[in-house]
Amino acid sequence: MKSYIRLLLSFIVFASFFYQGVNALEDTFSQAKKFDIPMREHGIIVTDEGYYPKSISIFEGEKVRFFVTSTTKEKSCFMIPEKEIFLSAIKGQMSEAQAVFERKGTYKFYCPTGKIKGKIVVLPKKKKPSLKKAKRKIASDEVLIWMPKEY
Repeated sequence: MKSYIRLLLSFIVFASFFYQGVNALEDTFSQAKKFDIPMREHGIIVTDEGYYPKSISIFEGEKVRFFVTSTTKEKSCFMIPEKEIFLSAIKGQMSEAQAVFERKGTYKFYCPTGKIKGKIVVLPKKKKPSLKKAKRKIASDEVLIWMPKEY
């Protein structure tokens, strides 16, 4: 009888610790980070053929963090003159920079040493639809009744 009570008590203690641990993890894991400015991250790889990817699409008003690396031993870089970004692309190392793109349009990135290029397409944000009051109709006005044909 005593062993049964000990087993039951140990199970209750274990279950209470497990329950608290799961709830604590769930509370912190499900909370999303909130940013003042939406943030997007892009990795760019410099290869012998050029940049990968060659084209990036984002929305206006977003902050973009670029991570640049290279797969070749040749010296290369990543430049966006409009945003005053210059990163060297070195094999085995990661360079990073960030910029905010406020206006829609196309921004070019390139490296003058490797004669490679790419583009960033900034798309306009969709405006939030205005909330209009729904028009209510009587369902019986809309219902059509099907009648069979007479032969």
